[in-house]
Amino acid sequence: MGLLSRLGLRRRDQWEPPTLLDHLLISPLTFLVVKFYYFILFLRGNPFHPPPNKAPIKVVCISDTHEQTVPIPSGDILIHAGDLTDSGTAADIQKQLDWLKSQPHPVKIVIAGNHDSYFDPSSRLDQDIKNANKVDLDGLIYLESSMTVQKIKDRELHIFGVPDIPKTGPKSFAFQYANDEQPWLSKVPPQTDILITHSPPKHHRDLDLGCPHLLREVWRVKPRLHVFGHVHWGYGKESVFFDDLQTVYERLLSRPKAGLIQDILPSAAWIDVLRLIYHGVDSVLWKWLMGGPGSNKGSVMVNAAQMYGNTGKVKTRPVVVYL
Repeated sequence: MGLLSRLGLRRRDQWEPPTLLDHLLISPLTFLVVKFYYFILFLRGNPFHPPPNKAPIKVVCISDTHEQTVPIPSGDILIHAGDLTDSGTAADIQKQLDWLKSQPHPVKIVIAGNHDSYFDPSSRLDQDIKNANKVDLDGLIYLESSMTVQKIKDRELHIFGVPDIPKTGPKSFAFQYANDEQPWLSKVPPQTDILITHSPPKHHRDLDLGCPHLLREVWRVKPRLHVFGHVHWGYGKESVFFDDLQTVYERLLSRPKAGLIQDILPSAAWIDVLRLIYHGVDSVLWKWLMGGPGSNKGSVMVNAAQMYGNTGKVKTRPVVVYL
C-alpha cells in the first residue's frame, strides 16, 4: 500500500469509494458529471408515486448482512439481496434464514450472493457435499433466476430474482460468470415489477464495478424497483428515468478516464457534457413548468448493503420503498 493510501488521500482498492485526490487524478470531469446528475435527480423528485386509489405497498430492502443481523422495520415485503454469510456453509446460511423467518413481513424473499456458496452446486463446500447438508426455506421465497407473483393489498406484483454476478473471486464464490459472457440477454421477464439481483448494474450505486449487460437488461424491462447489493460502499437509493439524460450520463461514465490534463482539453466528452446539461435543465423545466410537481414514469434503484464498507460490521440501514 502506498504512502498516499496509508494517509487516506487515495483509496486502497477498487472496492472503496474514490477520494477527492483520486477523482482529480483519474477524471475530475467524471466527478463533476456525477455531482450534476445527482443534483438534477434531487430536483426531479420522486420517480413515481403509489396508485392514488390503492394502499401503498411497503417494501423493506436489505442485503449483505454477512452472518450478522440488523433491526428491520415492519412492512409488506422483506427482500434480502444476497450475501447472507461469509462462509457459505449450510449451517451459517440456516442461521440467517431463521432470523429472516422470524420477521413479521407477510412476504419474505431471498436470493443468494457470491458468498452463499451452498446455493450453487459448482461452489458448494466439501463439508456440505460430504454430509449432504440441506437448508430449510419454509416460510421464505427463494428466487434463483425465477419469478414469484404476489397479491398484496388488492394488487399483483411480479418479482424476479437472480444471484449471478461478474467474476470477482475464487471458485468458492457462487454464481460467477466471466466478463465476456452474456448471461442477461432477455433473461428478465418484461412484466417484472421488482427485480432483485446481487450485482449492481453498471454506473448505478456500483463504484463502477457493476455489470453493463445487466444495465442493458434493466433498460429493456424497466422494473419499478431494482434491489441489489454486493458493493458495500455503493449503499443508497437513486431514481432512474430511462430517458435522454440517463443515456448521456451513462455514456459519459463509460468513456475511458483521461486524467486531469486531458479532461481540461477540449474533447468529444465535452459535447456530451453539454448534452447532459441541456437534458438535465430540460427535465427539470418540463417537470415544474409543464408537467407540474410529481412524476410517475421512473424507477428506483436500491443498493441495500447493510455491511458498512470493509469494516466487517453491519450498520442498521434498511431501505424502504413504497410502491
